[in-house]
Amino acid sequence: MKLLVAWATRQGSTRASAIVLARALSELPGIEAEERNAARVGTGDLSAYDGFVVGSSIMAGMWKGSAKRLVAKLGKAGKSVAVFVSAGGVLNGKKPGAAPDAPAEGTIPERQAEAVALFLDPVLAKLGVRPVAKTAFGGRMTMFGKLMFDSWDADLVKAWAPELAKAFGAK
Repeated sequence: MKLLVAWATRQGSTRASAIVLARALSELPGIEAEERNAARVGTGDLSAYDGFVVGSSIMAGMWKGSAKRLVAKLGKAGKSVAVFVSAGGVLNGKKPGAAPDAPAEGTIPERQAEAVALFLDPVLAKLGVRPVAKTAFGGRMTMFGKLMFDSWDADLVKAWAPELAKAFGAK
C-alpha cells in the first residue's frame, strides 16, 4: 500500500508530524509512505497512491489554504483520505491568558477531541468529506522570536500510525 502524507505548515510542526508519520507508517508491514508539501501535490498524484493523509496547521482557527484545497480535491475524486491538524494552542491545554506555569487542563485525548471538534469537523462537513481517520497533534508557536508554547509530541504522532494503517485497510 502506497500512502502520501501531505502537509501545510506555518511554523514547521505540521511538516515535522508528516515526516514522523510517514516514517512510522513505512516501518509497518506492506506500507510505503512518503511526505510532501500539500501545495506540490498535483492531479497526477491522485492515481499514484492508494491513500492520502493531509495535515494542516491551525492559526487563528484557520487551516492553511493548500491543505484545505487538497482535501476538497481528494474528496471530489473519491480518494481515501485521513486528516490531522496541528492545533498547538488546544493541545497545550492552557486557556488564552493563563499564567505560563498554570497546569494543563484535560487529558491529551480530551484535548485532541476538542481540537477535532473545533477545527476538523466543521471544515470536513463543509467540504462534504468523510475521512477514514482524523486527529489533532500539538505544535509550536513563536511570536517576535519568543517561544510562546511547544505542545508537539513525536510519540503521539507515531502512535497514530498503526490505527491509520488499519483505517486504510492495510493487512
